[in-house]
Amino acid sequence: MAKQAKPKKKKKNRTVGRERLLTVLKALCAVVVLLALVVVAAQRFGNVTFSSIGDSLSSLISGLQRGDGYPYYFEDSSVLFVEPIGSDLFVVTENDTYVLDSTARKSAETQHTYASPYADSRGGRVLLLDVGGTAYRVQSKSKTLYEGESAQRLLTGAISENGTVALASRGENAQSSLTVINRNQKEIFKWNCASETIVAVGLSDNGKRAAVSVLGAQDGELYTKVHIFDFDYSEPIASFDFENTVSGIEFLSEERVLLTGNRVFAIAENAELTLEEDLSLNTLSAVYSEDGHDTAAVLSKYGSSASKIVRAYDQNGELLFETELEESVKGVSCDGRYVSVLTDSYLYNYDHEGTLVGKAAVDADSIRPYTDGKNTYVYALGGIKCYETTQTEENAQTTSEAG
Repeated sequence: MAKQAKPKKKKKNRTVGRERLLTVLKALCAVVVLLALVVVAAQRFGNVTFSSIGDSLSSLISGLQRGDGYPYYFEDSSVLFVEPIGSDLFVVTENDTYVLDSTARKSAETQHTYASPYADSRGGRVLLLDVGGTAYRVQSKSKTLYEGESAQRLLTGAISENGTVALASRGENAQSSLTVINRNQKEIFKWNCASETIVAVGLSDNGKRAAVSVLGAQDGELYTKVHIFDFDYSEPIASFDFENTVSGIEFLSEERVLLTGNRVFAIAENAELTLEEDLSLNTLSAVYSEDGHDTAAVLSKYGSSASKIVRAYDQNGELLFETELEESVKGVSCDGRYVSVLTDSYLYNYDHEGTLVGKAAVDADSIRPYTDGKNTYVYALGGIKCYETTQTEENAQTTSEAG
C-alpha cells in the first residue's frame, strides 16, 4: 500500500507580518520627519512659539505644492503694494491680501475692508493696519493669527521678530499715543505724547524696546524728536532732536537704531548718535534694511533725480561699499549677500564688495525690488517677475520658477 503523503503545515502569513512592520516603520519615519520639521522651524524663526512652529510646519508641508512659476501676473489693477514676509511676498490689494511663495503659488488669501492699509513685516509675520481707522491684524504666511481694534484712530505701527506689536494712534487725552502688546495680545507698555504726533515707530527683535519719531510745531516752526524706550521704564531712556523729519526707524540690534528721512541718515546707540551722515548736499531717496541687519541706501547727488550714490552698510553702521549711477533709481533692496538697485531700465545687483554681479533689463512700469539670495523679485504694475541675482545681460531672462 502506497504511503500517503502528509499534508504540509500551513505557513504563517508572512505577508501580514511584513505589512504590519511596514506600517510601524512608516509611523516611526513620520515622527522623525515631524521632529525634523520642528527643528527647522526653530532655526528659521529663532524666537520659537507654538504659532510660529505651526506656521513653519504648515509652510514646509504646503511647500510640496508648487505654483506655475514667475512671472506672476495680477488679475486686475487693485494691487496697492507688495511687502516681503520672510522669503515670500505679501500682496495687498484694495480688498484682500495673499502670499506668493518662490514658485508663485498663491495662498492665505484673506479679505479686508481697510480704506488705507499699511503693513510692516518681521520674522515671517506681518502687521496690517488701517491708517485713519481702528482695525488691525497680525498674519503669518498661512493664516490670520489675530485681529484687534484700537480705541483711537491708528497712525502707524510695527511688529518685532518675536511677535510684539507697537501701535501708534491718536491719543484720548493727548496728541498721540504708543501702545505695545505682546504676542499674547496683552498690553505691556503705553506712552502718551502730549503735544506731538507720532510719525514713525520701530521695535527691537526681542520686543523689549521701541523708538518713535514725533513731529511738533512751536512758534510757527516744525520740529522732530526721536525717543527711545525700554519697557522697564515709563519715560524715554534717550531722546534726540532733528532739524528734519525722521520718517523711518529700524532696530539693527537691541541698542542700535537706524533713523532715516529725506535729509536724515543716522544711527543711535547707547543714548548717543554714533553715525550722522551729512545730507546737506545730497538727499536720501531710497533705503532698505534687511530685517535689522545690512542696510542699502540711495542718495540723490546734489538733489538730482538722475545722479545717484548707492551705499551699503553692515549692521554696525560700517560702510561696505559706495558706487554711483547716472540713472533715476526707483528702489533698493538687500540681504546678507547682495544689494539690488532698480532703475527705470535695469536691475543692478552688487555683492558686499561693491562688485556688479548681475544686470538685467526690466519693464518701464517696475516699482520695487526684493532680494532673496539667488533670486531677486521685481514688483511692477502688472505683476511680479523673478530674476537670477547674478545673471548678466548676456544670459538675462526671467526665471520661470524661483525654487
